[in-house]
Amino acid sequence: MKHYLWHRFIFWVLRYIAGPFIKLVFRYKCKRCKGPDVPSLIISNHNSDLDPAFVGMGFTRHAYFLTSEHALRNGFPSKLLKFVFSPIHIDKTKTDIGAIKEMKRRLKAGANVCLFAEGDRSFTGTTAPISLSTAKLVKSSGADLITFRIEGGYFTSPRWSKRMRKGKMTGGMVNTYTAGELKGMTHEQILGVIERDIYVDAYEGQKIRFIHYRGKNLAEHIETALYLCPGCGRIGTFRSVGDRFFCDCGIQGTYTETGYLEGESLPFSTLTDWGKWQKEKLREIVQNTGDGVICISEGQRLFKVRTTVDKTLVGEGSMQISREAFICAGMTFPLGTLTRITVVGQMTLLFATDNGDTFEVRSETPRSALLYREVFRILTGKE
Repeated sequence: MKHYLWHRFIFWVLRYIAGPFIKLVFRYKCKRCKGPDVPSLIISNHNSDLDPAFVGMGFTRHAYFLTSEHALRNGFPSKLLKFVFSPIHIDKTKTDIGAIKEMKRRLKAGANVCLFAEGDRSFTGTTAPISLSTAKLVKSSGADLITFRIEGGYFTSPRWSKRMRKGKMTGGMVNTYTAGELKGMTHEQILGVIERDIYVDAYEGQKIRFIHYRGKNLAEHIETALYLCPGCGRIGTFRSVGDRFFCDCGIQGTYTETGYLEGESLPFSTLTDWGKWQKEKLREIVQNTGDGVICISEGQRLFKVRTTVDKTLVGEGSMQISREAFICAGMTFPLGTLTRITVVGQMTLLFATDNGDTFEVRSETPRSALLYREVFRILTGKE
């Protein structure tokens, strides 16, 4: 592979120079393992943007990582990322056959490859469901499988927050499965061991360890995850300031250093429980709304994505979704023409149409992209 020795050298330099700094800053403990001597596919859970570094520090052997093509549209930083690490970029709006082929090519060439099977970071603290296609990919790759689990990442870097917190993280290899063992397993069995090995429930672990994750403005932008008020039942009414969040109906709470929610009027103490409730309640709201607008957000910017490194602003204005269409910045997209809606980062919405176009919606003010993704999934039966 082109520049393989360069990538191995960079991996070695970062492991011994940047590694100790990262461990110190994030209080990250990781037992280093050699892993199999043959090319392996590493699968890990996903908590933060620095997960490739956390996984990489767990191995003595260099690995290539799959990354969203969205990460390659940030100008010079993206060019530097490609030059230094040569990640395998994958389009999150579709099944990217090119990325799958490239991953297999690098495995056959003798390199390790790591992917985060959830394909997304959790907003509420539990590992997301994994597609059966991941198990099919593992089996068809012909490589050994290594499972890796990171714990403490959700509280260190909540998906909904832009601020890191200082607490404690751990990471380590869970199991290894040889290509021969995988060959004798069904896709469902492979999926089962992956789900078991990398699953994390942040709050279940916190019940045991009760670690404090210290930082500033702990609740800032929590409304990007909590889109439904349990007090008044309205959508998108929460605001956050400092460590507090509140709705104008009077319900309010505090996000604490342990990750728990406190407030006399709050029916939930964890984001996990709140997330489960609001998802079920949203389904009920969508079913009872009829043909009207389900949710709306003002001040949105709509971009058309032309290549992995280029996008163009096509309009500004409100965004809304109904049973019939998704409307943004004056452009109407009938729901039947949208193939997928995904959330990138904290609150960027990425969607694709059946004619191959890809669009991105950004907002200067906090609003929940997760809300629009969930409404789309409910309306289209893609939950």
